[in-house]
Amino acid sequence: MKKVLILLFIITSLMIFSTTTIRVISSDDFAAFRQEAIKRFEELYPDIKVELLSVGYNQLYQKIITTLAVDPSAFDVIDVDCIWTPEFATLGLLEPVDNRLTEDMKNNILESAMNIMRYNGKTYGLPMFNDVLFFYYNEDLLKKAGIRRPPATWDEFVAFSKILQDKGLVKYGSVWGWAQAEGLICYYTLLLGSFGGQYFDENENPVFNTGGGLKALEWMVDSIYNYKVVDPSSINSDDRAMLHAIANGDAAFGFNWSFAWQIFNDPDQSSQVDKIKVALVPTGVPGIVSNTSSGSMGLAITKGSKNKEAAWKFISFLASREEQRRQSIEYGAMPIWEDLYNDKEILTHHPEFSEMVNQLYYVTDRPSLVKYQEFSRILQIYIQKALTRQMTPKEALDKAAEEVNKLLGK
Repeated sequence: MKKVLILLFIITSLMIFSTTTIRVISSDDFAAFRQEAIKRFEELYPDIKVELLSVGYNQLYQKIITTLAVDPSAFDVIDVDCIWTPEFATLGLLEPVDNRLTEDMKNNILESAMNIMRYNGKTYGLPMFNDVLFFYYNEDLLKKAGIRRPPATWDEFVAFSKILQDKGLVKYGSVWGWAQAEGLICYYTLLLGSFGGQYFDENENPVFNTGGGLKALEWMVDSIYNYKVVDPSSINSDDRAMLHAIANGDAAFGFNWSFAWQIFNDPDQSSQVDKIKVALVPTGVPGIVSNTSSGSMGLAITKGSKNKEAAWKFISFLASREEQRRQSIEYGAMPIWEDLYNDKEILTHHPEFSEMVNQLYYVTDRPSLVKYQEFSRILQIYIQKALTRQMTPKEALDKAAEEVNKLLGK
């Protein structure tokens, strides 16, 4: 009898003190915040331990793909960029979470954030922050030029840039990140939508070589060679070049992600503190208020995870209002919850959010394609050919559409 009691005590003790370990792979851009959040999570759930592997963003996609191909259970939770969801879902790497979503999540997380985790009618995780390309302008330079407000249309963008240049306030009105990389597609998407374009029609045929898609690329080329209001170095620059141009007062206009605001207002990194403001991205045609491109990321549970319940607790914890509020206040990340944009504590620390939130309702996502990586490379190549005047915009986009059709088996 004594042996039985001892055995029961041992078993009970093991059950009480047993822990589940979940393995998470994430971009090292989020390492500091994630480590702090993990400590809070483990205090709340002492029976769950989190092992975090932080990887550089440029290596993250390949690390996830190759690791899960060998061992589907190697990670329980993975970072998912908005352009990876279709491919990861089609490869069977992601666990749908529709049956786990609360009514609060369904009704109060912004659609622009939630959409990045959806594919073919299913939801594959939760967004972790809500980011888009924002339109930044130097209010001080505009005032010196006698301009009372930021441009609301691309025609005004060109006209205001010329005024600023003619007065010697800037050499070029703006610098863009149009180097042959994924950032180029983000900027093209911003312009495509603002001119009323779309990538594909209802039958999934490419139509970016017509209408607004064509107007977008024509504007890009004209802005450099005809209007002469965009710095030609934009062709070989990424968004960091734009960041520095605005921060140094060398350009009046720029488009970048939400993190740029912190840099523009850091005296150690910017000479333009308190001079940079945010406005809606200009529009190209009547009837369209504005448009931008999404750059959000989320967390998903892997299909092969053996700890799905614990993984969901971790994801939903990071997506909770409390953690999103903390992430916003301490790191300037834009929250996924719509009502947090009225949170007094957040707005006290980040009054810019009251203006930035308006852009979140005017967003065009990059195409939701299983073969997105290949699609993007094709488009990057031909947009660059137009920007370097090796081809006309129409020739370049027609050729890109032809190759995309082949890629998609049409």
